[in-house]
Amino acid sequence: MCFIFTVTVLFITSVWVLMLKNESFLTLAYAMFFPGATALAMSVIQGDIFSFIMQAMGIGKVVESVVFSATSVVLVCLLIGCCVILTLGMGWASIAEGQQSGIHEHNKNPLWGYLRAAGEELGWRCYLLPCLMARYEPLLAITISGIAWGLFHVPVMILLMYTLKSPRPYLTVFIQCLSCIMAAFPHGWVAIKSGYSLWAATIMHGTWNQINPRLLGSIYTQTPGRLTGSQWVINGEGLAGVIVTLPLAALLIMDLKYNWI
Repeated sequence: MCFIFTVTVLFITSVWVLMLKNESFLTLAYAMFFPGATALAMSVIQGDIFSFIMQAMGIGKVVESVVFSATSVVLVCLLIGCCVILTLGMGWASIAEGQQSGIHEHNKNPLWGYLRAAGEELGWRCYLLPCLMARYEPLLAITISGIAWGLFHVPVMILLMYTLKSPRPYLTVFIQCLSCIMAAFPHGWVAIKSGYSLWAATIMHGTWNQINPRLLGSIYTQTPGRLTGSQWVINGEGLAGVIVTLPLAALLIMDLKYNWI
């Protein structure tokens, strides 16, 4: 079912982007609800929709959900802060003149931003990840889920890079996909620690979507934030994000292996 879920989401998303290629990014971003909708549909087909909803809502895991939701905010601030320090320190970025923000239209209202994040996390972390964890050890399970998450972004990234005539389009698409694989580790870690409930991973995803574009810009729309520079390099979903997430991912995998926390 893990494979069927992944292929279904990727197929629907690819068709969505192809059919609506002339629409705005705001419209295309409704694809963020596809993973969650697919997870709900497959849970109905499997006959375990009630238990899936109970798990996603964190029933019986209230304390864990609260603790790791708070932890997720700390991790987001840590990662983005490290990106800022790295890019400024290496001379990859400079402080933009004036008040800049690369936040996307569909995330300007935080409530809608978090709802869209929940649409993804219900699929990736509440459905796919536990499915994979039942078959593989954590490193492989999270890596596979990250690859699926990265590929989910590829169709819209290709479209946007083509439409915007972005410099280094292929490299940008590849790096953004790689950043999703890396980001799957902190997202997966808080999900596992909170019993695969929706809350911690959604808080992490939604908070990232609020802070990263404000400070580092948007790798999707190539819009600067408070820092300006090549988005594929300086963004939290670019090379900088990959670099700073790598040591954290290693620590989190070690925790899942030895249960330090």
